[in-house]
Amino acid sequence: MLPVQSTESFFNQLALIKEQEPKANHHCWAYRIDPDGLLERSSDDGEPSNTAGAPILRALVSAELYNVAVVVVRYFGGTKLGVSGLISTYGDASRAVIDSAPILESKLTWPMIIRFGYDQISFVERICQSPAVEIIERIQEVTLTYHISVIRSNFEEIKGQLEANHLLTVRADL
Repeated sequence: MLPVQSTESFFNQLALIKEQEPKANHHCWAYRIDPDGLLERSSDDGEPSNTAGAPILRALVSAELYNVAVVVVRYFGGTKLGVSGLISTYGDASRAVIDSAPILESKLTWPMIIRFGYDQISFVERICQSPAVEIIERIQEVTLTYHISVIRSNFEEIKGQLEANHLLTVRADL
């Protein structure tokens, strides 16, 4: 299993694997990148259509993994597995590596800037105590500015609460 942030990083790592295993008959793979602009790809690398890449990709989807790839390297040992045998072999190998690999969990967040007066500080601090919010920076001047990070699935709810109290919020790239 490989961490990947882009197709370029995946193909660079795949090239290294192919250099390390040059005599393998197949280097079958699948990857999933960026849950917002989801990019999923797979390759059977010469195996019959949908017998290798698709089961690997299904294993990634089932585990709900993103920014990761699985490459299964296969040497032909003389026994033909058949279509169902290939599907189960590639799927089983992928699930085994997923089950045994350490998984780094990260929360998908969006940055937000809140500008408000001192009279609203208790309300904003209460919002910021939510497990969905992390305060990145507090700036205290004539008015207050908080740079926060909000878990994406909670973003609209948090933004709605703030805007309902007439607070200026901006989704921003910090």
